[in-house]
Amino acid sequence: MTEAARSATSRGAEPAAARSWAVALLLASASFLVLFDSLAVATALPAIGAEFRLAPGVLQWVVSLYSLSIGAFLVLGGRACDLWGRRRVMMLGLAVCTGAGLVAGLAPSLPVLLAGRALQGIAAAIAIPAALSSAATEFDTEPWRSRVFSVIAFAAWSAGLTGAMLGGVVTTQFGWRWVFLMTVPVGAAALVAARTLLTDDAPEALHGERLDVAGAVLASAGLIALLLGLQEAGQEGGLRRAALLGCGGLVLLAALVMVERRSAHPLVKPALLRSRRRAGSYLAFATYCAGYTAVIVIGSVALQEKHGLSAGAAGLALSPVLVGGTISSTLGPALMRRFTPRAMVVTTMLVCALSLTMIANAESVSQRLPWLALWGLCSGPIYVGLTRECISDAPEADRGTASALFESMSQFGGALAVAAFMTMLGAGIGFRPVELIGALVVATGAVLTLLLVPRRRA
Repeated sequence: MTEAARSATSRGAEPAAARSWAVALLLASASFLVLFDSLAVATALPAIGAEFRLAPGVLQWVVSLYSLSIGAFLVLGGRACDLWGRRRVMMLGLAVCTGAGLVAGLAPSLPVLLAGRALQGIAAAIAIPAALSSAATEFDTEPWRSRVFSVIAFAAWSAGLTGAMLGGVVTTQFGWRWVFLMTVPVGAAALVAARTLLTDDAPEALHGERLDVAGAVLASAGLIALLLGLQEAGQEGGLRRAALLGCGGLVLLAALVMVERRSAHPLVKPALLRSRRRAGSYLAFATYCAGYTAVIVIGSVALQEKHGLSAGAAGLALSPVLVGGTISSTLGPALMRRFTPRAMVVTTMLVCALSLTMIANAESVSQRLPWLALWGLCSGPIYVGLTRECISDAPEADRGTASALFESMSQFGGALAVAAFMTMLGAGIGFRPVELIGALVVATGAVLTLLLVPRRRA
């Protein structure tokens, strides 16, 4: 190749790389935007409660309603990506998120604030599968495919870290409303960028497929009932309500199966669940999220009740997890160039299980800290590797649904773990056995990955 040809090739590669980075950062910013408030709002709860004079039992709905909305509408949001186009659904999610931030930030009363939080959860349920499926579709070759999942994972972890740190500062300096309002200009800018940068994937290529409305209603109602039941199971005296809600949710989901078997355009295509690679990735991510619950939720209670820390000090003691996760998210592509995603996930999950075992046996806060950091340092590669295995393996026309099913594992794995672990604590089982059970669950996830996910050449 002549010098002139090499120069022309270099000039052509530079704009392509610049656009790739711009798209990767856009998809990451969408994930950051919808996840930032999940921890930022937690720091603002006392100020919100003081302004509206709310009891703690009512105040928790400011957080719970957001989580319920995500869990209930993730599958619907993923299917919408496949039917209407990822670019359109991404823009819809960003628009709803921006408007919801404005509604919540200007809320004159609690019902309006809760409506804004529900809309934020729905926006997240739409935008997260759109971002993940767009990542797999926009980047179909290495190293960019692994790189973009790493960038999205970095954004998700840094959203939690920034929300936890910045939420308190913003609430103290400017008031709790700015926790919501500061996301509005960011969302508007991301909306313009999405329209400009993302490929317009026309839904006409799907040969007339349409949204299964009956399935969508049954799925959302059933998932809401199950999530509410899991939340009630973790509350004192809530087992009866949990049983009723759980049974109701299972009945609705059983009706969903009957409807879907007769539907010409099912909400979730059966082929998506028959893949060993995706099934293994889903189960592994659910077990990791259950272990994460033991680290964060049970760990926070243990730090306060066992070690005598305040709520703020307990949050600070858990920050090595978020810092480690933010750092390690950038390591996924480099590790996958040397090892397969399967090997990387199995190894890091086993190290996470070891970390949680050592946390359970720690006698002091200082003994916990290095193992919390190690958990975080293993978390980034787990997320990058499992998203790479699960979503990239799905047919292009079903990647939105595959992304939604993957993310729903975090909602249900975490909710089930909270209910189970808090029930164990309420029954008198100590913190150490509960955390050891969490470690066993994560180790089981590593074994499931090894058994279910087929080998892939490095």
